Amino acid sequence: MDKRKEFTEKAFDRIFLEKEKLSYRFNDDELSIRDLKVKQQLLEVGVFGKKYLDIGPGTGRWLQFVKNNGASYCGAIDISQESLNRCNKLCDKTQKADVECEIFNFESSYFDIVVSFMVLEHLKNPENYLNEIIRVTKSGGLILMTIPNILSFLSRLRVIIGKLPSAITDDHTHVKYYTKKELKKLFKPYNLFPVLIPTSISWNPFAPKKLLIPSNKLIKSLDDHLLFRIIVNK
Repeated sequence: MDKRKEFTEKAFDRIFLEKEKLSYRFNDDELSIRDLKVKQQLLEVGVFGKKYLDIGPGTGRWLQFVKNNGASYCGAIDISQESLNRCNKLCDKTQKADVECEIFNFESSYFDIVVSFMVLEHLKNPENYLNEIIRVTKSGGLILMTIPNILSFLSRLRVIIGKLPSAITDDHTHVKYYTKKELKKLFKPYNLFPVLIPTSISWNPFAPKKLLIPSNKLIKSLDDHLLFRIIVNK
């Protein structure tokens, strides 16, 4: 077995084994700014009656949200069996796969909505992952993704005071980072155009989650994380 894959599986299995099993609530006053924007994007495109795929579903949080809002079909793909164990009851079908090299076990042009939150930064070579996401998404379908922002205001501030960007220090399994410009370059061969959605900016280099302010269209490239949407045209 490939050592990188083995390590990644073990690392994420351990993470999900340690996480408490929760029934999530999605009240606006209890959500982070970024989660509010994700919720807004999903509700705007419409979830009821739609086919939904979550790549890297974690503990199944957003699967629970779309299921609660009437999604007709839910699928999930993850390298961690522990993650999929959490999500099985929420899904019509799950697949354990290394998205860098394995084909998604779903039909082409099947899903109305495909989300993949905090996955891209874990992949050394994302070509297969992107090809498969686009293949299984319907024409006119929504792809919604988030990644850490290596050039966030917080990261720049941390470098000034002699600290590494939080995108690097927060998770040792991150292997690649993208700026707004690099995201556009990444999707250009597919003739797809990511649109950044403003979320939030942290002003505290020592406790990033304690001092967050809403972002806007002018400063969204400085957000802590880049949330972006793509409408697929085939």
